[in-house]
Amino acid sequence: MTQSDRVARDLRERVESGEWPTGRRLPGEHQLATHYGVSRSTVRTALQDLESRGLTVTRHGSGTVVVATGHDHQADIRRLESMTETIRRRGLEPGMRYRSISIRTISKEEAEELQLSPTAEVVEIERALTADAEVVAFSYDVIPVDHLGGAPDPTDITGSVFALLGRHGHHVAVATTELHAAHGDDIGWGEKPEDASYLVLVQNHLDGEGRPVFLSSTYFIEGRFPFGLVRHR
Repeated sequence: MTQSDRVARDLRERVESGEWPTGRRLPGEHQLATHYGVSRSTVRTALQDLESRGLTVTRHGSGTVVVATGHDHQADIRRLESMTETIRRRGLEPGMRYRSISIRTISKEEAEELQLSPTAEVVEIERALTADAEVVAFSYDVIPVDHLGGAPDPTDITGSVFALLGRHGHHVAVATTELHAAHGDDIGWGEKPEDASYLVLVQNHLDGEGRPVFLSSTYFIEGRFPFGLVRHR
């Protein structure tokens, strides 16, 4: 754990304990740096972590102000990370239930998005994402076979897709994302509420050079895993 991680964790605990209630301004960077015995750049990184979680907002000339407290704050939809990490950051235990893992020829639309040959092969993964054993989302992922060093053994595909690709040298840096509302009995499988509504994130994940890495469509069950977005004037 880095210094900024340790400072961020302590600041989160202090915010969530109510030491600084909603609307209260946090001490300045210099004061926090002195308190924790770290550099101002370390404090700045820690404060960015709080803001990315939707706990604070930083305004030029006004400092960092608390906008949410408690353990029920929403996940920040702006933050790009694996769902495993997003769930864990909320203090919940992440899990996955795989429905299918298959290898097939890429579709025309997928080939265009992933900038691949129309004869390329992809791994298609269907899985349910859980938080404390409750299904919160259904995910459909499409990964080029070549990004995994060739056709993988399905038993080797476990855990975070980000981590899986990272082990093969493909690191996600950014994602182009479309948001949709969805409703229908054909979405998901198994344990899901009747007549459910979904927030859908359709994403093309890119590396640091802007090259496509993989595609995903994730259907979050309404009410089970809320996302938030802090807006600024």
